[in-house]
Amino acid sequence: MRWLRIFDGAYRRARRAEGRGDYRAAAALYAEADLPDEAASALLVHAARQTELGSKLAALRDALRWLEPDGGRWREVQTQIGMALLEQGQRRAGAPTREERDQLEEAAERLEAAERFSEAATAFELLDRPDDMARCLQHAGDVERLEELLQESTAEARKKRKLRSLVNEYEMTLKVGARLEALAALEEALELAPEDTAVADLLRRLESRMIRGTRLRLRIDGQEVAFVGAGEVTLGREADLSVRGTGVSRTHAALRLEGGKVLVRDLESRNGTLLRGIPLAGELTLDGVTEIGLGDDVSVRVKPAEGGLELEVLEGLDRGLRAHIGPGRLRTEPLAGVIHFEGGHPTFDPDPGVATLLARQKVAAAIVLLASDQLEVDGVEVEVL
Repeated sequence: MRWLRIFDGAYRRARRAEGRGDYRAAAALYAEADLPDEAASALLVHAARQTELGSKLAALRDALRWLEPDGGRWREVQTQIGMALLEQGQRRAGAPTREERDQLEEAAERLEAAERFSEAATAFELLDRPDDMARCLQHAGDVERLEELLQESTAEARKKRKLRSLVNEYEMTLKVGARLEALAALEEALELAPEDTAVADLLRRLESRMIRGTRLRLRIDGQEVAFVGAGEVTLGREADLSVRGTGVSRTHAALRLEGGKVLVRDLESRNGTLLRGIPLAGELTLDGVTEIGLGDDVSVRVKPAEGGLELEVLEGLDRGLRAHIGPGRLRTEPLAGVIHFEGGHPTFDPDPGVATLLARQKVAAAIVLLASDQLEVDGVEVEVL
């Protein structure tokens, strides 16, 4: 009798709560009266009245607790939860966050449990899980989507193999000094997979180290050496060959190779270009090894060499700097090889038979130089500045 009174009281209070529209309280009272179907029904009505997704899902999940597993109503509620989560995932743009992936995984699991295989396949598709998607499509009997998936999987597999091959090619060619081939491999890889941030980062870092143009500075056995791959070079603070001094203009003087001769001219500098202390007027042909002055505090020795010029700063802030100028293949001691700028990139060709290491790895062919490269050429340490 006591149990009947408890049951009757809880039931009556539940009905009154329903009359007030308080379906969550009604569900709790039906549960107290051991009426799980009525508790679930009250929670489903409460869920239907919710406009905010979180509250709706909470009510549906509560309702599910009171339903017999694998029953018709249980599958219906599983479907409602799964579809609500799936629709939310479909509205999002871009790659899902960790939280969004968790929601899509829950949607896929609930929809598959409710035997809504086609919708579960859609959730697995958003998760990029083709094997799970294929399983659900087989259960759904969706032959058309399954065939499309198999075709896409084959194409995706080919794409991944090609991408791996290009990245491997980049790594190999980078190590042996074939940097233009490495650059081309990364550019092709990014064109193939523009969404791949790792490839984009590799390409960005490689491009930031590429040296373009006809100017290069090396540190060879501790001494700085400049190279300019041109038949004419300007000297000055902001010129082809940077030479600093209080009396040096930004572009101070020019040296030009013509028919085996070396010509020098002043570029309307503030303090003049001097030859034996006399300011130059117009263009003058140099004879043999010559010392020229840039203003009052910088002097540069100019020496004709095979196919170009050798310069050395004798006085000024860059005292001791050596430079090699010329349009062809430039050589300097003690480097056993030549520097050239074919293709617009500084390249080092070691002499035949010379042991050459790039980042401590042995190489035998020409090296397209990158900023911060470390080489060892026949025991001589070389750093690209």
